[in-house]
Amino acid sequence: MISLAALAGFAARPIGKAALIALGVAALVAIGGLGAWRAAATISTMVDEAAATAKAERDAHWRAEIAEANVKVARAEAEQARAAMAAETSIKAAEKGREDALKDLEKQNAALSGGDRRCLGRARVRLLNKTR
Repeated sequence: MISLAALAGFAARPIGKAALIALGVAALVAIGGLGAWRAAATISTMVDEAAATAKAERDAHWRAEIAEANVKVARAEAEQARAAMAAETSIKAAEKGREDALKDLEKQNAALSGGDRRCLGRARVRLLNKTR
């Protein structure tokens, strides 16, 4: 290590003073650069953490929105299934009613006199008019 006496002797010369000042300025610039580098690294870390937090919040928000939409879709599908089942029941009841009415009409037609004739009589026309 350099002794103080040698440093004092070096600083006593005019060129030594300038070199010592330049060395001090260089040291200050180096310390300032190191501080700026650490500040930039800290800011970069803070920005990365903020971005990760914002991304997690955004993902959570959209997951909740998707889950809500899926629930709505499931409800709509269930309602459509119920409506389809009700419509199917209604259609089957209407078909059964139509078949029963047709059988009843056939029974009434067979009960009319002259069932072996090929033409329509007044009684058969009245019977057909009731079906409208």
